[in-house]
This record gives sequence, structure tokens and C-alpha cells, in this order.
Amino acid sequence: MEELGSTVEAVRECDEASILLVDDEEDILPEYQDFLELHGLASLTCADPERAVEIALAQPSIKVVVTDLRMAKLDGASLIQLLRATLPAARHIEFLILTGDATSRTRGGVENVPVFMKPVDTDALVGAIRTALAANP
Repeated sequence: MEELGSTVEAVRECDEASILLVDDEEDILPEYQDFLELHGLASLTCADPERAVEIALAQPSIKVVVTDLRMAKLDGASLIQLLRATLPAARHIEFLILTGDATSRTRGGVENVPVFMKPVDTDALVGAIRTALAANP
């Protein structure tokens, strides 16, 4: 819990971040983050989906969560459902899904969430993030 507490504290210092990137493949997160930064989009990254829930709840500036669908601890669909169930009623987060598995696109509970196949068309992803941010000022 000590590690989680320090992570949440570090997140509080990054008030401008409006995007949370979640993928248990840690090595690709900096690539996504760097690409978004080149487009003027501030983001946080998290390789642990359970910790991502804590971060999203603790960081009110998060407006968009981009998550991998298939993760070991907690899959992206469950992450989305958990956040939707625990967010205060006055707070809204838009979700986008990344996946390398075409058959998992219809996972229950996330039918209306945009899905991007890996390898991701980064320009399309940036466009979708901008649209999601505009829909959730």
C-alpha cells in the first residue's frame, strides 16, 4: 500500500494530465505517452489496472482512460465497468480500448466504447482522444 500511496501522491502533482493510459505491457506506455505529448496531450501511464482505478479516482483532471483490453490482473472491460460503478455521479470519464485480439472486440459491457486494433493507428487514436476530450470538458 505504501507504493500505491506514493503513486497517488505523485499523480496529484500532475494536475494537467487529462488522459490515463493503462496497459500491462509497460514497455509500450512511454511510446504512447511520448506520441501524445508531441500532439500537446498530457497523460499519465499505469501498467497495473487495479492501481489505475485508484489513480483515476484520485485525479479529477482525468477525462479519458485509454486501456488495453486483455490484461492479466484485471481486463480492460472490467476496469471500465469498475470505474463506471465507482465514479461519483457528477464525474464522467470517456473510455477508449486498445486490443490485439479481434475476437475480443465484442466483450460484454463495453459495446459502445471505441476499439482500436494493435498496432494502433496513432493518428486515429489522437483524433478519438481529442473528440473524447471535447465531449467531456
